[in-house]
Amino acid sequence: MRREWGCATALAAILACGAATPASAARFPAGAPQGDYLTQTEADKIRDAESPNERIKLFLDFAADRLQRFNHELHMKDTGPRRADFLNSLMDAFDSCVNEASSHIDSAVSNGNDVRDGIKDLEKRGAGFMTALEKIKKENLDLNQYRDALEDAMGDLRDDIKDAKKEERRLNFNAPHRRHGPEGRD
Repeated sequence: MRREWGCATALAAILACGAATPASAARFPAGAPQGDYLTQTEADKIRDAESPNERIKLFLDFAADRLQRFNHELHMKDTGPRRADFLNSLMDAFDSCVNEASSHIDSAVSNGNDVRDGIKDLEKRGAGFMTALEKIKKENLDLNQYRDALEDAMGDLRDDIKDAKKEERRLNFNAPHRRHGPEGRD
């Protein structure tokens, strides 16, 4: 079940969590989410990336960051009153970043760009993400607080990996007609 997040929805969830208490507000660095689940600096990096492969890699980097922050928060002793909201917002942001990487693959292939590097990155890192998510689920630390977000992220990740493999087959099928040069452009 793929969850489509609007920028306003993701921002509201993250801001609600970040503004809940001084301790939780401090968890977001300066320049925290501006307009959606990305910080302004991250959005600038995406905008400045010169190729679809670079954008895909960046979204996967941001997903890894959200997953690492989720794990850190999950294992903290001082949890605070809005912990469940914060955990859910981090898992949703992770999910959104991976979905964006997958969307960029689909869009790039549709536009005739060769994003095999981005596909390989999503497949490889996606497998690592899945292992980490399964471990989180098995640990069962306060699972009821974030179960739905975790299960959605796992389902979406499976779909994103499957979609990436489909796009890779599509690229390979069209390989003899592929243009040469960076990103499939002459």
